Amino acid sequence: MHTLPPPLKILLIILLALTAFYLPVKICLILYPILILFSACILKFRIHEIFSDIKPVFAYIILLYGATVLLNLTNFSGGKITSPAGIFIPNLTYLPLLTHLALSLEITSIFYRTTSQAQFKEGFASIETFFTRSSSTPLSDSLALALSFIPKISLFWNRLEKAWSSRGGSNTVKKAFILFPKLFHVSLREGYEKSLAIQNRSL
Repeated sequence: MHTLPPPLKILLIILLALTAFYLPVKICLILYPILILFSACILKFRIHEIFSDIKPVFAYIILLYGATVLLNLTNFSGGKITSPAGIFIPNLTYLPLLTHLALSLEITSIFYRTTSQAQFKEGFASIETFFTRSSSTPLSDSLALALSFIPKISLFWNRLEKAWSSRGGSNTVKKAFILFPKLFHVSLREGYEKSLAIQNRSL
């Protein structure tokens, strides 16, 4: 994974991530745990890295289940569901979407964690140069910068959460209202400082 040429790796990310949405649900349910075991046993991902890749899937499960409960409440009040217990029965209509999304996210994560920022930049630059036939690669530079910025947002959020917890803050709606503006502020400042650094290098 680490030794694949960057342009090939980027093309594989796009191709495989999109292919995951067209696979049968049963195949997705088989491939997903296999990829997790592959990342743990072969690629030697740390436990916290694997867990951070799985967390979005749990978030989508909770989101879709919450939407199902709200829909069932509407049907219950309209008389379509007669038993109160039926409100909490999950709707399997969303299962294909969830399995496809989970597999696509895992594929993307494996490639992302085995590719450095320099490799991404090299890969994007090679692809852009191939199509534009120009030595200038503004699009690939912007894409590489955006990809390098994604993990920093997660790092900022983790720091804000630790500061919130150390001050006795609880996991309520108030936490989101207070921390999200701060996350937006530090992200803007980081982006501004990066833009200044790029301008200085280009001088």
